[in-house]
Amino acid sequence: MTDTPSPDAAPRGRRWRRAGLWALVAVVVLEVALNIALNTGVTQAIMGRATDRTQLTWQRAWWLWPVGRLHLKGFTLTQQDANVWWKVEVEELTAGMSLTGLLRKRVAVDGIDGHGASFHLEPSSAPAEPSDPNSKPWVIHLKDVTLHDVRELDFSRVRFAGALDVTGTLNLQSRERLQVDLPSVRVGEGFIEVDGKRVARLTAFDSRARLDAPFQKEKGYDLSQALSGQVKTHVDVLPLDWINDLLGASAPVSLRGGAGRVDLDVRMQRNTLEPGSQLKASGAELDLRAGPMRARAPWSLEASMPPEQQGPPSGSLRLAFAPVRVSGAKGNDVEVPEVALTVQARRREGQAGLDLEPELRVAKSKPLDLRVLNPWLGQTIEIDSGHVTIRSEEPSKGAKARNALELRMDTDLVSGRMGQNKVLLRAEVEVDARHLSWDMTDLGLSGTTLRLSQVSSNGNVPIRSWSGNFTLPRASLSLSPTVLKARFASQLTDTQPLVALITSSKKLPGFLTSLLNIPKVEVTGQVQIDERGLQLRELKAKGDGFSLEGHLDLVQGNMTGALLATLGAVTGGIELRPGKHDLHLLKATEWFKGQPVPPFR
Repeated sequence: MTDTPSPDAAPRGRRWRRAGLWALVAVVVLEVALNIALNTGVTQAIMGRATDRTQLTWQRAWWLWPVGRLHLKGFTLTQQDANVWWKVEVEELTAGMSLTGLLRKRVAVDGIDGHGASFHLEPSSAPAEPSDPNSKPWVIHLKDVTLHDVRELDFSRVRFAGALDVTGTLNLQSRERLQVDLPSVRVGEGFIEVDGKRVARLTAFDSRARLDAPFQKEKGYDLSQALSGQVKTHVDVLPLDWINDLLGASAPVSLRGGAGRVDLDVRMQRNTLEPGSQLKASGAELDLRAGPMRARAPWSLEASMPPEQQGPPSGSLRLAFAPVRVSGAKGNDVEVPEVALTVQARRREGQAGLDLEPELRVAKSKPLDLRVLNPWLGQTIEIDSGHVTIRSEEPSKGAKARNALELRMDTDLVSGRMGQNKVLLRAEVEVDARHLSWDMTDLGLSGTTLRLSQVSSNGNVPIRSWSGNFTLPRASLSLSPTVLKARFASQLTDTQPLVALITSSKKLPGFLTSLLNIPKVEVTGQVQIDERGLQLRELKAKGDGFSLEGHLDLVQGNMTGALLATLGAVTGGIELRPGKHDLHLLKATEWFKGQPVPPFR
């Protein structure tokens, strides 16, 4: 008996074949449409309108969906807010991607493998853009990202150029949160550039990092506590000559040499250094020129936070130069065995910021012949003999120094001449390094104290064993040309130097004789010393029954200026001219007001 096929079997088979054919055609059409959409900018335009300031773009793409992987060439991911703009560029990458996720405003990409990448970041001043509060933000999730041959990391003025490998993930929810997890960043060799100049070579680099930045309305993504991770690197520091290009040809300061090596292990948690971080660095001789002065010294730097601590975390930093050789315009050298700045830092418990305890140590220098100052001081006082040593305050056993940031300069007995007059003195200078400042043209010396002792002179009115203290609440030293400007306040034991300055003969008028007997005088004013001499302005002196005000210039012992002095009920004006001083006792105040005050040179 023979089975006879059902009359509906053949049509049913043809229907299944036809359905399969139409399904295949539909898949092909969908595949073609999908790839056309990927390559004509349709997909990019749709996403661009919906992702505020986040943009995904590419030059070419193909995707054998749903079994194949997405292939992109010339891929970029760009993000901009009111504070920063950044962009990731990848020459070629492959990835697995969810097509249905795009319909739900979700870019879900898995297993990204990219080659030839770069990263750029710049400050942004983009105005805030209002967004529709009812719109659903896009979510971009890049999982298991591997980027090979990352050739550039550009942070505006600072740039890395080389080749590194990066693995990680990125999760960006528009207007809500940005998360980047980089479990591994490795580089065999690369260079760091500043404003296009190579400054260092990375010989090894290994790091892990995590960025978690919440979005704040009108402020963008908050990076203030976003970064955590660890970086280990070995860096060869190139000579610092490149800094001179940044300073400019007219800058009074220049640097040469200083090449060295840095070993760095930095650990961070929410933008805060963590225990276990350390840095060790050292370099060859650094040559610093500032005006007529030149300083040369090898350098070293150490910083660390011990891994096991009790209480708030603390750390220390020590920057040292040893030995330091300083020379003037004519090459007279002074050598300091070591200059070291140590800073102890302790995090405040429950508060932001650090408590810092700095300490400056300057080992006692070899004596410097003070005649090296004659090209600058010669018009004020020409030094015949005398030496100065430089040191920091030495702490006593078991105690800290009286001032941990104090620099001292002490002279032996200095012999010199002011015009025809012989001068002897000792000087002691204390510089409070806490107030030191530097703006590339002036060295700030505010808080400096000058003590003069054993001052003697054989002028028309001799000075014998006089002493006085001068404090400089504001002071600065310009290096090119060399000019000292200062506001001073002083405590004088008596008026001997004032009388010597305003007297041109040994025979004193009765009006001036009583000046010799006034003890404990306070003097204030402004002073400028340069290669052309000394200038005093806003000079004011006050003692028991005595006051004086005026201005004067001193050049090679010759005095010019005008003073108004009051002794008890008597007021007189003193006109200072080279070789001759005149008294004005009649209408002295009116005469003094009529005397012009020359400006500082």
